[in-house]
Amino acid sequence: MQIDYTALRSIKSGHSASTAYTINVDLKSADRIPENSGSQLMSLSGNAVSTVHNLTVTYAVTTVLLTSSTTPSILDMREFLDSVKAGETFAMDISGASANYRLKSFNNPYTESREDQAYFRYSFQAYAL
Repeated sequence: MQIDYTALRSIKSGHSASTAYTINVDLKSADRIPENSGSQLMSLSGNAVSTVHNLTVTYAVTTVLLTSSTTPSILDMREFLDSVKAGETFAMDISGASANYRLKSFNNPYTESREDQAYFRYSFQAYAL
């Protein structure tokens, strides 16, 4: 999966702030989660009236195991995720065509899990704009 982002935080060596970069990430999983917000009222006769405020599609993404020597590396993923964790948009081609996304959670934007000594796996949720 290709990810396009602008480096803003945790800039790795050789990169510059406010510069666009592209990384290609192999995924362990990319689950599509359709979500909607609104309300539904039911009358005594069984008729329902629905009010839809928002329809979104969220993807729960988990990478394969990464090390400091893989492409992308741990530093690439940290730069990407830290650069978009405050609500910045980025592009992914997760569904076959490139689209703009934003991380779903501001307080817990992503998870960096250590697996064994030098292997890391990254997980995040992003919603389509």
